[in-house]
Amino acid sequence: MVDEELQDIRKRLLKINDKIKSYSNLSKSPQFSNEKEIKPQRLRGDQEIPVDEMRAKLRAINEYIRARAMGRDVKPPVFLREELPPPPVEKLAFVMEEETVEEVGEEQEPVPVKEEETTTVVLPALSRGRNAAVRTGVGLDLGTAYIVASREVEDKRVFVKNERNAFLSVRCDQSTKDLLTRLKIKYVALQDKLYVLGGMALELADIFGRETQRSMNMGILNPSEAESIPIIQLLVKNILWEPREKGEVCCFSVPAKPLDRDQDTIYHRGVFEGILKNIGFKPLVIDEGYAVVLSEMEDQDFTGIGISCGAGMVNICAAFKSVPVLSFSITRGGDWIDKSAATVLGVPTTRVSTIKEHGMSIKIPANREEEAIAIYYRNYIHYLIENMARVFGKSTDTPHFKEPADIVFAGGSSMVPGFIDVVQEEIKSVKFGFPVGNILHAKEPFTSVVRGCLFNAINGGSQ
Repeated sequence: MVDEELQDIRKRLLKINDKIKSYSNLSKSPQFSNEKEIKPQRLRGDQEIPVDEMRAKLRAINEYIRARAMGRDVKPPVFLREELPPPPVEKLAFVMEEETVEEVGEEQEPVPVKEEETTTVVLPALSRGRNAAVRTGVGLDLGTAYIVASREVEDKRVFVKNERNAFLSVRCDQSTKDLLTRLKIKYVALQDKLYVLGGMALELADIFGRETQRSMNMGILNPSEAESIPIIQLLVKNILWEPREKGEVCCFSVPAKPLDRDQDTIYHRGVFEGILKNIGFKPLVIDEGYAVVLSEMEDQDFTGIGISCGAGMVNICAAFKSVPVLSFSITRGGDWIDKSAATVLGVPTTRVSTIKEHGMSIKIPANREEEAIAIYYRNYIHYLIENMARVFGKSTDTPHFKEPADIVFAGGSSMVPGFIDVVQEEIKSVKFGFPVGNILHAKEPFTSVVRGCLFNAINGGSQ
């Protein structure tokens, strides 16, 4: 449990942080624009504490909290020692910042996730002859790192919701439950264990040097996690809407058969079909790469190559006039980059994930950590292009494109700056067996698959 000492430190931390914010805002105020120096108010007694000193104290307190939470016996900063209570005997589980999320109990109804409206990209036009007034259907992208859902709310306007597909086991006692509830952190109690769900799981893992647990691995249900099915079931129920009508179609993505691993999706597919039927949906399946073709290649008459670069794997689909001709996958994805870079850097994979997601360029890495990530990113892209050339150059199923075929990349792992530049460099050195047109990046890479799923649900559901 979190003891009184760290609760007290946390309160001090928040007070100091508020002071810093207030002084920063004060210095930007127009009425002080001509002042040479802004002096902060006195924090206690007659002692003035400059902003720089407050920031230093903030860092010192934060480092102390992390050390104590990881079980190290360290002394508090000097400026706190006289006022702190005696150190606790029991090791602490974790300390966390506030986040606006909700508790999910074992017997409770799932709590809706905040909807994010996507207005910059709309769905392709429906098939000719469809009744535009009938717009039922839901898209569901079951990714290794994220679960994303989409629904059309009116003419071509789409709502998109997402939740990180991760969880983290924490101490299971009443004090921890009370703390999670008070801080509005999403969790679930399964039997005698407690799990933090979603994005907060990654944040806590990064802070305390732990690894997150995944309900999926390499695009399918994770066999090494016994809790995979009950947790993924909760996450899916939490993110989906109620069916608009009985048997509304929910189209969900599945990976294609991989080239470099003996893996099938029969069990994976069956589990999710059962989950969706229990909610009240009619399940419909789509290959992940084909979903990219449907969402991104309307201008090309749905002809070309769609590629989804996810956390667990990369899915590739070649289509001709909306007909999927050849689909396959490779089992290197964003997770492979994270694990490989983490190994050589000697840090948790969550640390690498955080660096990637908070902005870096694989063309211009800024430090040793980014350099390691960039090296593995380049190797990952080389591996992808090399395997694509091998399949397209030899497979009898490869479509004989008369015109140069565009290739469009989507997925979270394609969003790092410099990705398309490196792809273009690699493609110059291989031959695909057909003329290559433009190398494109999806308009919204993160939602490309789920929009393709929604497009297929709307069309397939009205047949």
